[in-house]
Amino acid sequence: MKKSLTKQITAGIGLALTLLIANAAISYHHTQKILENERWVSHTHRVLTALEATLSTLKDAETGQRGYLLTGEERYLEPYQRAIASINEQFANLQQLTTNNYPQQQQLRKLKRAIDSKLAEIQETIELRRSRNLEAALRVVKTGRGKQIMGGIRQQVAAMTEAENRLLQLRSEESQASINTAMLTFTAATLADLLLMAVVYYLVKRDRTLRDREEKQQNQLLEQLDRDRQSLALTEERFRRAILDAPLPIMLHAQDGEILQINRAWTELSGYEHSEIPTIEDWTEKAYGNRKSLVQADIDRLHQLNDRVSEGEYIILTASGETQIWDFYSAHLGKLSDGRSLVISTAIDVTARKQAEAEIRMLNTTLERRVEVRTAQLQAANDELEAFTYTVAHDLRAPLRGMQGLAEALLEDYRDNLDDLGQEYAQQIVNSSEQLEELIQDLLDYSRLGTADLPLQIVELDYAVGEAVKRLKTEIEKRHAQISIRSPLPAAIAHPVTLIQVIVNSIGNAIKFVEGREPQVQVWAEEIEIPIGGVGETETAREWERAGAPVGAVPPCPPPSPIVGVGENAELPVTASEKTIASCPLPAKQSVFG
Repeated sequence: MKKSLTKQITAGIGLALTLLIANAAISYHHTQKILENERWVSHTHRVLTALEATLSTLKDAETGQRGYLLTGEERYLEPYQRAIASINEQFANLQQLTTNNYPQQQQLRKLKRAIDSKLAEIQETIELRRSRNLEAALRVVKTGRGKQIMGGIRQQVAAMTEAENRLLQLRSEESQASINTAMLTFTAATLADLLLMAVVYYLVKRDRTLRDREEKQQNQLLEQLDRDRQSLALTEERFRRAILDAPLPIMLHAQDGEILQINRAWTELSGYEHSEIPTIEDWTEKAYGNRKSLVQADIDRLHQLNDRVSEGEYIILTASGETQIWDFYSAHLGKLSDGRSLVISTAIDVTARKQAEAEIRMLNTTLERRVEVRTAQLQAANDELEAFTYTVAHDLRAPLRGMQGLAEALLEDYRDNLDDLGQEYAQQIVNSSEQLEELIQDLLDYSRLGTADLPLQIVELDYAVGEAVKRLKTEIEKRHAQISIRSPLPAAIAHPVTLIQVIVNSIGNAIKFVEGREPQVQVWAEEIEIPIGGVGETETAREWERAGAPVGAVPPCPPPSPIVGVGENAELPVTASEKTIASCPLPAKQSVFG
């Protein structure tokens, strides 16, 4: 058996070496052929490049001819002179490159005659322009002979280019075929070598595998028995520790009333050791007193069940005399080896929760009264604030209307006596009075912010910022401030008057808090991401729809604490009572103010 195996291995190795040597020889042959094909492909590319260069040189000569004929200046002949100097060298290069191609040599002889004719025609026109005048040269050009010669040259170059392209395609195909053949041969030989090596490896491993298999099977059986024994011991230890160290009270008891195990949590909460309550009867007598028989009957029924059961809450008496409330859960664990039924019972101490529930019920009885008293106090404060606001607004309106009326009368009766600046001042008094009238009305609305919602609508921020700048015109001119607005600004959902006033305050503060130089204020809008959610989300969606937004478009308006930034490093928080003037990203890069 060993001699036969050795002969098989030797034969396999010899055959593999033979295939490797043959593969190397074939690969070398195909590699040489690929290199030869690549040299011819490169040679064809050089021929194509030389043809393009020759045609380009003739075009340069024509360019120099046209420039000289039009201007008569010798400097325009530079392209022509460079072409004359290089055309013969380029043509000689073409002849050398196509030495082994007889058809192309014939085409080159025709091309040479055509090039000489074209250069002679160019030289003739140049000499006529130089010795006589432009008209004499143009008569030669208008005969069309030069154009006809150049057309023939292009056709000959195109024919030669097409022939070289056919050669290039043929040589590329031959090169690719050689590559494919080399790859196929190499792959086949390599696969054969790998197959032979696999056979040799199989023969070597087969004998070893047969000898080791029986020994391995025996060792595996022994190891499996040992693992099963250890796993069983580990499982029993884990189960015991899970029972003993569990955070909830746990008891294991048999059908005849014997308590097999209680854990540490049971002992810590009840105060009873296992030795003090070895049976269910002992446990019920100590923990339940005169209710012992009722609880005993409930526990006996557990051994007749097969599913997990919630027994409910029981009041127990601990060893220290303390009363606790435990919520019991039990499950049937099957039968012991002696045939007795085994049940596991767990409990949750809910004493603290029951006490907290009692306290909550007691607090709820007085909560409504405290809410009513607090509501009445808040309503009284709001009524006083509204009354005060109405009084202040009434006192402000009287002189304001007088000032506004006098300014309007001045414009109506004495307009002709005022120059343009005076009329502008008077008109600004009227406009400022109207704005102050709006602010007084807004002051009244502000007093009702705690009890009424601000009506929202879609507002163009370009309009709102423009109105704010108009109101600050005097201050801007006084401080020589420069206001830069990055338009277009997005649309917003807002209370228009409040939004304009917020922008006025922000820009005004930005102007005021710049010292020692002219204020430069920039106003822009940018989109930020704010987490969605929070109280008020549903109501904001309703305002969004009432303002004319598409049905189903819900604006992401969480309750943020926004920062409105205007001016040079100015970040001004703007709030109104408990309602925040905020912005949130909207579809189409809009913002919501609410």
